[in-house]
Order: sequence, then structure tokens, then C-alpha cells
Amino acid sequence: VLRLTSFPDGHKAEDQAEGTNVAKYFDRGWCYTEQSWAGLTKAGYLSLDLGKMRDGKEYSFDGLRLDCTQTGGRRPPLLPSAFAAELETKSFTNGKDDKPLVKRLYEAAFEEQFGKATELHYNDLGWGDAEAAQLAEVLASGAAPRLETLGLHANKIGDEGCKALAAALGKEGAAPRLETLYLNRNKIGDEGCKALAAALGKEGAAPRLE
Repeated sequence: VLRLTSFPDGHKAEDQAEGTNVAKYFDRGWCYTEQSWAGLTKAGYLSLDLGKMRDGKEYSFDGLRLDCTQTGGRRPPLLPSAFAAELETKSFTNGKDDKPLVKRLYEAAFEEQFGKATELHYNDLGWGDAEAAQLAEVLASGAAPRLETLGLHANKIGDEGCKALAAALGKEGAAPRLETLYLNRNKIGDEGCKALAAALGKEGAAPRLE
């Protein structure tokens, strides 16, 4: 998925032709909806924000991927209820008809994609505690019953984010098939590790996790 969340270098909103939609990317209803769909279960390196590219800079594949993911506005998935609430703050040309439609479409996509997901890889996205907590809400809901591998390495998750994940994964029925969890190269200390160990030691909590 290629996103363009800002005008390229040298292009300004006020210089665009009359009639051009120059509203900010994340304020637009359909842009917000489409990036939310694309961010549900897609691996981190497969969703790039080309608006982060800089004029005159030469990119290797790895350089492009890093520049266009770590600060690319990729957010964790939202529960359908949270998505619907945030959607009310976005603008649509035809909001009366579009908002109910995209709410239904998002809920259907959420249930389908998480329902069949066996691996989720949200690595190297610059996510911190707030993003970990948001993901934890999704996991705690039981939306991913087939999930076996969860990758969150090379982010900025600390103890609080790890505690939120621990609470979610320790809930009976949340990711019951989870076997592998990658949290290396984060900022998790002893408190977070203890919370994770305690939560996963509960009966019914990700019993095969190694």
C-alpha cells in the first residue's frame, strides 16, 4: 500500500489548481478510512507513506522502507466501535451517505481480516506505549482467534505498553493459539517483563507461548 499523506517538497496547498481538495490527509473521511483498512493486518514494511520522501535524496529499498514507515503515520488497528467514533470527526463530501457505508465496510473488513489472521507483523513502526495499548484493546476483544505469531520488535514500547499487552494476552480467549511473540529491540524493563510473565502464566492464557 502506497500512501501520500502530504504534498511533495516544492508543492504547497495554496498553489494547487482551483477545486483541488487540499484538506489534510488525516482529516479526510475516505483517506482516513482507506488507511485504516490498509493498516489492519498488513505487515509494516508493506504500507509506505511516500509523503515522507525528500526531494533530491537517493533511496535504497531499505532506506525508503525505513523513512516511509517509522514516521509514516501508520497507526495500530482500531476496534470497529473506536473507528466509528473517530470517523465522526472526519469530513466527507457526502457524509450523510458515506459515513454509515464506511462504518459497515470497516467492521466487515475488521472481522474478516482478523478472523483469519495467523501472523501479524507490526515491526519497526516507531510505536510506543499508546500504540501498544491500542493494539491490546483489539487483542483483548478476541478478534484474532487464529493468531499464532505476533511481531512487535524494533519499536519503542516500554513497561506500560507491555503491561497493556500482558493484560490483553492474559485474558481467557484472547489469542488462544498464540505461540510466538517478538518484543525484542523495544524499551521494556523488568516491570513489563514481570507483568507479561505473570499474565501468560494464567490458566487459559496463550498456553503454548514460548
